[in-house]
Amino acid sequence: MTLAALSERYGRWQARWRDPMLTALLVLLGLEVFFGLPLLHTSFLDARVFAGAWLVMIISAVLVAARHWIAIVAMMVSSMAALVANVLRMDSPTTTLICVASGSILVFMMTLAGIVWSAVFGPGQVTHHRIRGAVVLYLSIALSFAAVYEMLLALLPGAISGAVVHGKYLVLSQSMVYYSFTTLTSTGYGDLVPIHPLVRSLSNMESVIGQLYPATLLARIVTLELHGRPHP
Repeated sequence: MTLAALSERYGRWQARWRDPMLTALLVLLGLEVFFGLPLLHTSFLDARVFAGAWLVMIISAVLVAARHWIAIVAMMVSSMAALVANVLRMDSPTTTLICVASGSILVFMMTLAGIVWSAVFGPGQVTHHRIRGAVVLYLSIALSFAAVYEMLLALLPGAISGAVVHGKYLVLSQSMVYYSFTTLTSTGYGDLVPIHPLVRSLSNMESVIGQLYPATLLARIVTLELHGRPHP
């Protein structure tokens, strides 16, 4: 079989599974955020299990990525850099390692968001898989901001009251993920408060995005659905 035939077959296979992979990504990312991170600090979850689940999510993201080879390389390199930096960070949580780990996760999440965006809002029929992919985008926004907050907190200790980043975290500080989600959803329990002006500005930005995203998303999906319907 020639290279062109293999590429064509791969393209057909990817076109078939691209939308279902969005649902798989939502399941994996949800498990990581809402179950993996909290359980990582207990005796119920080993760090290797968490790393394995993260690797599965990376593979799923690569499958969604189709032929965006630059994005695939960026995700693979950033994910490996994040895992290595975080493993080293567990023994020696220096500011440099925290910034490298968080910066790598930021690159990974932003690349993933771009890939999922093209899959959700690309040409084709609006399916329930694409709607779930839009939720992946929402989670990616929160995790991206969490990575930024973690870097700022490492560089500017005390920038967020009640939060620390010098724990044994494999991926992201649970407190930063928690703070990011409460900010994005405008929950604001008040237990973590931004002190530094830069963190306050970013928190305001995230709050605005969290309010505008659902309305803008729904309008866009409805528009795509209407365009996709057969005309009478």
